[in-house]
Order: sequence, then C-alpha cells, then structure tokens
Amino acid sequence: MSTGLILKNDKGWFAAGAEVEKALEILSDGAFKLFIHLCLLARRDQGVLQVSQLELAKNLKKGTQTIRHYLQEMERAGICRLNGFEPKPFCRGLIEITDEYWPYQRVLSAGEAEAGDEFAAAIRRLLDERACVRKGSFSTADAILARQWLARGLTLEQVEHAILLGCSRKYVAWRNHQGQAPIASLRYFEPVLEELEQISVSPLYWDYIRSRMERIEKLWIQQHRGPGATENEGAIP
Repeated sequence: MSTGLILKNDKGWFAAGAEVEKALEILSDGAFKLFIHLCLLARRDQGVLQVSQLELAKNLKKGTQTIRHYLQEMERAGICRLNGFEPKPFCRGLIEITDEYWPYQRVLSAGEAEAGDEFAAAIRRLLDERACVRKGSFSTADAILARQWLARGLTLEQVEHAILLGCSRKYVAWRNHQGQAPIASLRYFEPVLEELEQISVSPLYWDYIRSRMERIEKLWIQQHRGPGATENEGAIP
C-alpha cells in the first residue's frame, strides 16, 4: 500500500523550497506575500509575469503605492527585475524573478543558450590564465553558475575583476602561510563579485591589482613547479 502524498489539485501549484525560504528571511510580510503571489502566476519555464500595479493591487487588496513599494523592496533585494513599468499604475510591465529565487530551470532560446555558452567559455579562459586555479576544475556546476551571472546582467569585465581580486587575495594568503590549496571552483569568486557590486572602483585600481597579482603569481609558480619545468608548467594540475 503506497504511503506517498497525493496532491488534491495537480494544476497551478508552485515548488516552494530553499528559494522561497531565502525570500522569507529578507522580505517584509507584505512584500513576501506579493512575492508568493507573483510566483503562483509567473510562467514556470521563464519566471516572468506581465502585469500592472493596478492588477496586483486589486488581487492583494492593497493600494498601488503600497504595491510599488513592495516591488521596489524586492528589486533592491535582488529577488526580481522590473522592466517597462511606468508611473501610471494601469500600465503593464514585466516582472522577472531572478534565478537565485526561482526554483525551476529556465528554458532558454537558441540565442540565449549560445550567449551563455560563450560567456562560460570566456570565464573558463580567464581562470586558465591563473596559476592558483586548479587546472581542469571548471565543472558543469561552474558553467551553470556562469550562465546565471549572465542572466543577472553581470558583464565579463565584472567577472574578470572579481577573478583578479580573488586570486590576488589567494596569493597574499599563501604568502602569509594561510594555505596552499588552489582554487577549485568558480563559486570561490561569488562573494568577491557581490562585494564589488556594492562599490565603485577606479579603472587605475585594476591596473594596480593586475600588476601586483602577477608579481606574486610568479613566486607561486616558482614554488610549485618542479625542477626544470617551464614557467607555464607552474600552475597546479
């Protein structure tokens, strides 16, 4: 006799898991209620919903100004992206739940898939240039994360800066005898990316960071390569 749970209605339901729990932790009660409402109505394959503030206000029995406030709260928290909303509450706009808070795998168009593959490949090349990154460590999970970054609107330049800063810190930690293990995952750079998204940095700073990192990187290569090996063989396999 089966003890599995059976849905009373197998249509219209939404997978509420870790993504919803994260939203619950950071949103106000009203904004969280709006978030759940949007999730129930959004397309499962895309995480998007075209709607007006007036429609949302009627559905949730709130004022349009309150709905606008909740949407702005969600956008500031990185839970959604808003596009096409005008000051007039009856104008329809597009709300997209971000990947971090959407539990379903998005169905990409051919163009989006190709752009994601190219973005992931470019990031892999950036990692291959760094001696403190384990060679051949770019996994399927890393490729998925790279595509998620592209979907968030991050540029290759932003990722390159995060890699420069993250590797610089890795080399400094090594020089201070705080660990020899190489970087083995793209996710290592995620906190650095989030940090850089909050600040504004001069382009001259990145020239300095690159120069400083390359100097320390040479020392790393000299220590980790075997006798008679060339400089290009210094990266950890």
